[in-house]
Amino acid sequence: MEIKYKKFAFYRVIALSRRVIKQFRRDHRTVVMLIVFPILFMLIFGIVLSGDINNVPIVLDNRDNGFRIPLTNQTINLGDKIYEDMDVSEKVNIVGSDYNEGVDKVENAEIEASILIPENFTEELRLTGNATIKVYFDGTKPQLKAAVYKALSDALKGLSKGGIEFEEHPAYGVGELSGLDVSIPAVMGYILTFLILLLSVLTAIREDVNHTKRRLFTTPITPIERVLGYVLALTILAFIETAIVLAISIFVFGATIHGSLMLLFVAGFIYGLAHIFLAFLLSNFAKNEFQAVQMAILIAIPSLALSGMIVPTSTFPPSIEIISRFIPLTYGIRIFEGIMLRGWGIDKLWYEFSIITGLALVFFVIALLTSSDISKD
Repeated sequence: MEIKYKKFAFYRVIALSRRVIKQFRRDHRTVVMLIVFPILFMLIFGIVLSGDINNVPIVLDNRDNGFRIPLTNQTINLGDKIYEDMDVSEKVNIVGSDYNEGVDKVENAEIEASILIPENFTEELRLTGNATIKVYFDGTKPQLKAAVYKALSDALKGLSKGGIEFEEHPAYGVGELSGLDVSIPAVMGYILTFLILLLSVLTAIREDVNHTKRRLFTTPITPIERVLGYVLALTILAFIETAIVLAISIFVFGATIHGSLMLLFVAGFIYGLAHIFLAFLLSNFAKNEFQAVQMAILIAIPSLALSGMIVPTSTFPPSIEIISRFIPLTYGIRIFEGIMLRGWGIDKLWYEFSIITGLALVFFVIALLTSSDISKD
C-alpha cells in the first residue's frame, strides 16, 4: 500500500493554533487562572524567600561571675557582654534566662536552643584562653540552628585569642540528624499532598468528562455513597503512596524513624483522607480535567511555600505566618517531624491531629453539600 505524504502547509499550523487559542478564550476560568497563577505564586515565593531568618526564639542563661583583676580590682564579665550582644541581635529573640526551663521548651519544640554560660566562663577564658558554652538545641531545623550559631559567633568575636568550645546536646535523645533525616518528613507530606490531591481530583472529575455523574444520581446511589465509594479506593492508593515513600526513605536512603511506625501510617491515612475529601470538593466546581489540575496546583504550590517546607514558618512575616496556619501541610509536616525526628506520640501531637481530622470532616461535609446541589441542577 502506497502512503501518500501531504505537502507541508504553514496555514494549517496557523489554523490549528487559532482553534486552540479560541478554546482557551471560551474557557474564561482557565484564562483567569493563567493570568492569576504566575502573579500569585511569584508574590508568595517572593515574600517568603526574600527575608533573612531572624528572631529565632532561644533561652540564654548567663551565670558568669566574672573575673577580678588583682592589681586594679576591676571586674570583667564577658558573659554580660555576650548576653548584651545576643539581646540586640536580629538573629535571635531571648525569651527566657533559665537553662533548665529552656531545655524543657526545646523538648516541646517551643524554642530552638537553650544556652548556658557557666559561672567560671570569664575566669577560664582569662587564665587559660579557653572556655566552654553549653548549648541544648533542636536539630530538626538546620536553618534555625545556623541562625543561632551565627548570633553566638558574632557575640564571641574578639573575646579570646584561644578558643571557645560549644558543649552540644541535641534534643530528643536522637543525636545529630542528617540532612536527609530532617528533609524526609516534609517531602513525604508534600508528596502525599500533591499526588493524592491530583489523583483524586482527576478521578472525581472524570465522571463529568465522561458524562456519568448525572447518570449516577438517577440511580439509587446517594451522594454520600458516591463519595465514600471513591474515598475507599483512593485511601488504599494513599496507603500505597505512604508505604513507597517510607520504604525508599528507610531502605534506600537510611532515614531513621524514632517514633511509632504504626502511628506514622495512621497520620498518613488521616492526612491523605483530608486531601481526598478536598479533591472531591474541588471537583464539584471544575468543568473539565484541565481546570481540575489547575485547582490541585493552586493548592499544592502555595502549600510548598507557606507550610514551612522551604523556610521555617517561625521566620515568616506575621501576616504570612497567620496564613500558614490555614495550610494543611503545615500541620502534616509537624506531625511527620514529631513522629519521625522527635519520637513523639499522640500525647504531644493531639492538637495537630485534631486540626487535620477537623479539616477532613469539613471538606467531607462541604463536598457532600455541593455534590447534592449539583445533582439537583
